[in-house]
Amino acid sequence: MRWIALCTALVCAAPAAAQQWFHHDFGELRAYHGDYLSVCNDNGAGACRTVQTGMNPSDFLFDERLVLHRREDAPGWVVEVMVRGMPDALSSLAFSIDGETVDVPLAHRAAGGYDFANVAETVHITDAALNNELVRRMRAGNKMTVYWTPRGDSDGSEAFSLRGVTAATNAIDARVRTRQ
Repeated sequence: MRWIALCTALVCAAPAAAQQWFHHDFGELRAYHGDYLSVCNDNGAGACRTVQTGMNPSDFLFDERLVLHRREDAPGWVVEVMVRGMPDALSSLAFSIDGETVDVPLAHRAAGGYDFANVAETVHITDAALNNELVRRMRAGNKMTVYWTPRGDSDGSEAFSLRGVTAATNAIDARVRTRQ
């Protein structure tokens, strides 16, 4: 019985391994890594990102989304968060990763998506060093909670699992290196 518990604990503690890439009907190359889906546009030749979407039931396709966009113009990442009910104008934004909080100054964030500015209930980080620090912390972490004010039509926070983020970002980095 102890052997089963030990094996179960070891499997649960193991990091999410990179899965095989596959071609999707949308013309994307995709791979699953734990709670993340990695996507590269143009059948793998275009922009890449890894995405975690929430599972809250609603009338929408998803109510929350964490996206890590792989920068094409320089090494590194851009962090984007979408939460249903989050206001477009935020007075504060913070990321808490395993209890350590990083405040995001107004000058280092923008409303809307990284690749589409006119996206409601979405914010992305504009500072390259801060993006890379957040992703470094995410790779080492287990859980992240994003906090914002004003709360808008939400409670002002959203939690995201970090299971698979290291495998997902490593797989994208490897994919991008093979194209260069």
